[in-house]
This record gives sequence, structure tokens and C-alpha cells, in this order.
Amino acid sequence: MEKKQAIIETATKLFEEHGFHAVGIDTIIAEAKVAKMTMYRHFSKKNNLIVEVLKARELMCKSSMDELVSQFESPIEKLQAVFEWHNNWYQSDSFTGCMFAHAASEFNNGADEIKDAAANQKIKLVEFVEGILVSLVSADEAKRLSPIFIMLLDGATLSAQVMGQRNAARDAWNAVQALLSSSINSER
Repeated sequence: MEKKQAIIETATKLFEEHGFHAVGIDTIIAEAKVAKMTMYRHFSKKNNLIVEVLKARELMCKSSMDELVSQFESPIEKLQAVFEWHNNWYQSDSFTGCMFAHAASEFNNGADEIKDAAANQKIKLVEFVEGILVSLVSADEAKRLSPIFIMLLDGATLSAQVMGQRNAARDAWNAVQALLSSSINSER
């Protein structure tokens, strides 16, 4: 199992730095210091490895976000923590943009399993935010607002990556507060 984990960690680092298509299996094998047979025993195709990398990244992000959010009691603080988690990520030395968005972009034609893995992460993030929002607004309003809030985070991620706006999640949070305030007032 540790060889498989070494392959996943090495591939993750290389994919983040260079993209999915630019990194070949031979490079991953050399960097992970594993035999070709070991690679193919764990991953019969590069696409299988990419899906596994995306699933591992999703799990890591979810766990980290859950840990931060669980430190707060009120739903508004929990929601703000989601945005603060992103802000902290943008500030990190390892920030290279959203791996899921990169995968969806690089594999926009074919490779449905990769697109599905990328989409699944976004769907789960929307559901996570919706789960927080139902304590603040009606279930219907939470369902309406949660994808909008994730869309704001996705835009913030792109702004941080492309334009260097490392505080973009805080700007997105300001927009969320305005939308949320308007929504809460209209439900009264």
C-alpha cells in the first residue's frame, strides 16, 4: 500500500505543477521510484491514476474543511469558515489553482470518469454548504443559494490563480453576506 500511496502523492505533485496531459507515466514512475510493473499493478491506465488522485485530493480537502468548520458553533461562522479555508489555501505556497477545474478543463472531451470525479467534488461542496445554510434560511433557499456561493468561490479561486488576488475568498465572502442578508430579509 505504501508504493501505491507514493505513486498517488508523486502524481499529485507533478499534476499540480505541470498539468495532467504534460506528465507522462514514465515521469511518475521515475519520480515515485517504483517499478513499471508496480505502477501498472495499481493503475492499469493513467486515467485510473488521475481519478484516484482527484479522490484523494477531495478527501483531504473535505477533511481539512470539516476540521476548520467544526471549530465554530453558529451557522454563519461555519459558512464564513468555508471561505476562510479557501483564503488560507490561496495564501499557501502550494496553491496552483483548483485541481478539479484543471481536470475538467483538460479532459473536456472524453474521459468521463475524470470529468465525473471533478464534478462529484463540486456537487459535494455545494451539498456541504447547503447543509450549513439550512440553519439560516429555508431549505428551498439553501438549495438555491449554495451553488451560487460555490460559483463565487470558484471565481475567487480563478482570481487568486490568474490575477494573484490572494484575498479573493474574502471578497467572495462579502458578496455572500450581502446575498444572505437579502435572502434572510425577504423570507421574513
